[in-house]
This record gives sequence, structure tokens and C-alpha cells, in this order.
Amino acid sequence: MEQSIFSPKEAELILPSKSASSAFARHEFCNYPQFLQKLSLTLGLCRVLPSTEHFCNLCTSILPINVLSFGKPVLKQRSNSICCVQIPIVGGLLAKVNPDLADNGFLRFIWHQEKNNITLVTEIAGNFQPALAGSTVPIPYWRKVLYSSTQRLFHEYVMRRYHGFVLKEFEKQCLDNPY
Repeated sequence: MEQSIFSPKEAELILPSKSASSAFARHEFCNYPQFLQKLSLTLGLCRVLPSTEHFCNLCTSILPINVLSFGKPVLKQRSNSICCVQIPIVGGLLAKVNPDLADNGFLRFIWHQEKNNITLVTEIAGNFQPALAGSTVPIPYWRKVLYSSTQRLFHEYVMRRYHGFVLKEFEKQCLDNPY
């Protein structure tokens, strides 16, 4: 789970209403797959393609490899947040999908806003199982090391960049559209 807190540095920066913040967060969260194809993030090695079977696929640019498939984003109600979006993980090379399960995991994005603080939380939740970890339980030591030194580190890097991107965009919106 990644968590970032945004507290405006400038005294004149006023946070928008919770409904305006919710609309902003919903837009950014639902467009997360498009963030993954930013040139500065993946050096142009990834692209997002629409899918007739799923919502979209994250593919490599060089070879036609589907890295991750995402289902349609779903808005969820959470009592302690003003916006919560879940994007199902429905397939791809990096995800171990069990056809017997209705939930193969999802990305959860949560936006909290209290007084003059914003908290952005992202996490992988549900029954997500990285393909690198394999399907045997308990997970063999070598697979844990492989996952921890590759996919997990890349995921943490991407999420840190995503948090920075969203909070920077939010700050720009607050400055451009004082409420």
C-alpha cells in the first residue's frame, strides 16, 4: 500500500469542495491505465490499448505482449473517503488468473480530504496473485526473491510516480481554479 499526504504549502491555496475534489480524483483514478504509458515513466516501452474483452490492456510497444488487462473502473462507497475507485485486474502476463474466482484482484485508489489535508492511498487488493510468485502454496523462496527484486520494486516505483503526478495535477488545479 502506498500513501501520500498533500498539505498546501501556500497559505493562499484553498482546497476545493469535496465534490470538486471527488470529481478530480475519480477522473485521475479511472485514467490510471493511461498514466502507465507516459514516456517519462516507461520510456515508451508500454502502451494502453482498448479491449473488446476487457476495459483495456497494458501491452509492450515492441512485441505484442499483454502485460496486464484491466476491467472497467468501479466507483465504491467508503465512509471515510470522498472517492474510491477499484480497477479489476483481469489478466495479462504479470497476473495469475484463476477462472474459478470472481475476484482476481484489483487496484484500489482512495482519496481522503480533511480540513486542509489530502491523503491519497493506492493498493493492490483482493485475490491478486503475481504470476512471478507462481501458484504453489507456500510460495517457494526463489520465487519470493524473484518477485521482490523485480515486479514488486517496479510497482512501488510506478505508484510513487503516480502519487506525485496526481498530487501535482491537483495542486495545479487548485492554483488555476481558486474555489
